[in-house]
Amino acid sequence: MELDRFMPEHDFRSVYSRRIAADPATAWRAFQELTAEELHITQMLTGIRSLGTLRLSGRVSETAPVPLLARDELAEVRGKIAKFWYVRPEVAPIPDGDPAAFRDFTEPGWAKTVTGARVVADGDGSLMTIETRVRCTDERSRLIFGAYWLAIRAGGAGLVRLEMLQAVARRVEPVVAAA
Repeated sequence: MELDRFMPEHDFRSVYSRRIAADPATAWRAFQELTAEELHITQMLTGIRSLGTLRLSGRVSETAPVPLLARDELAEVRGKIAKFWYVRPEVAPIPDGDPAAFRDFTEPGWAKTVTGARVVADGDGSLMTIETRVRCTDERSRLIFGAYWLAIRAGGAGLVRLEMLQAVARRVEPVVAAA
């Protein structure tokens, strides 16, 4: 799994999955074509988190604020290093989307996050999973991030992952008429 390549060990982790009634290629295409305009909760939370300075627009795969580190046919990994616990997070001084710089960064005081999305066959459909891992670069940042994680895991980040999975399903699954 690509996530293991970038972060085999982690301090914090969340995993969200959903069965999608479509073949893997169709589900993956729907994920890649998701637009920010379809993700109302995500838009609201992004606005709150950025103090109104960031509004996503267009395909999430192209405008996501977390740089792409790797992508293959049915999976991708995005990663960012920052002090997320600040009101305006400070981003680490490495080039966006540079896999080697991301992997090799060890300066104390930071949290490294990777989020992987993947689709695998599941019977006559697919299973889509979005997993986030966090590794802090020292004990102090681990303690600070731990408090932040409690606040965002279920509320912020968790809702975003669930909304994305629901939006993929909505794009590809047939609507069943109410009886």
